[in-house]
Amino acid sequence: MQALDQPTMASELRALAWTALLVPACAWYARSACRRLRPGLPRLAAFFPTFPVFVYLPCLFNSLHLRLFCTFFHTWLAVNKLVLLALGIGPLHPSLPLVPFVLCAGLPIKIRLGQQPAAKRASSPPSPPVADFLLPCARSFLFLSCLAVAYPHTGWLPVYGVHFLYCIHIFLTLDFVLSSIALASATVLGAGLERQFSTPLAVASLNDFWGRQWNLMAVDLLRASAYEPVRARWGRDAGVLAAFLMSGLLHELLYWYLTLRRPGGEMLLFFMLHGVSQIAERWARAAGLWRPPKVAAYLLVSAFMVVTISELFFGPFMRAGADVRLIEESGAMLLLIRAVSKRLLRPFGVVSSS
Repeated sequence: MQALDQPTMASELRALAWTALLVPACAWYARSACRRLRPGLPRLAAFFPTFPVFVYLPCLFNSLHLRLFCTFFHTWLAVNKLVLLALGIGPLHPSLPLVPFVLCAGLPIKIRLGQQPAAKRASSPPSPPVADFLLPCARSFLFLSCLAVAYPHTGWLPVYGVHFLYCIHIFLTLDFVLSSIALASATVLGAGLERQFSTPLAVASLNDFWGRQWNLMAVDLLRASAYEPVRARWGRDAGVLAAFLMSGLLHELLYWYLTLRRPGGEMLLFFMLHGVSQIAERWARAAGLWRPPKVAAYLLVSAFMVVTISELFFGPFMRAGADVRLIEESGAMLLLIRAVSKRLLRPFGVVSSS
């Protein structure tokens, strides 16, 4: 199968322009339709024309990072949110003003419970919690820069050591991008937004990692669209497996978007293994069979995560060469940001013109 072309500034800006045009248009259409139709099949049928748009959008990009985020934001989250809205549940609601609705539909943001956009308040709103997102942005950018410098000197590390750095890289990249989006959205909306990560690199439990620490927007949607409906009929354990099954299938789709290769099932196996392991951990804890010291639990969970991610998650991407291209794109982006920063600071005499 043909590989992706190398991204250029012109090609990616063109794709971003189309995305910035089509996503708000689809969100506006969905909001208009749901204000006229009751939840159920008629509303779902009205939303259906938007789904092919969200599925096709990642194909506009050649950059793996932009393909990844477009797949996550639109093919995964936006479609899921609209399906839930068609059923009358989920984070979207037709009563939301147009701008908050469009932002919440097209971006991985969720307005904090108990708060409303500034347009809905009679009094002047407090300033957005900038520190909630500005500090994570700065921290993640700093550590990503350190990783970019460190990668050429990691040849002496064992494979699992390098893959542990990859895990940190993924977390920092996601945290930087999602925090940046939340910072801009909170400023526009004048409302507090929920964080997408807590402390996923310092957990001592699989249940804690997948349920309360990692990618909380995706967790909320999986809970509403897979876990709760299945649990209501077949019980808690079946609900957990259904959520991990859906996540595995979505990651198989992500693999195709990033590599243009037929998925081999490793992503699905990875998530089903973690679903079964999460259930086993909860059973063992309830029976009093799993109560190790916190440090030992952290080491065991970290080792389990790194080994399974290395063998089942990173393996397919590395065989396709996606890891090398992602690291090259990260380095190029950091160089671009550094060059732009120098140009902006040069008139103030902060950097030399040489």
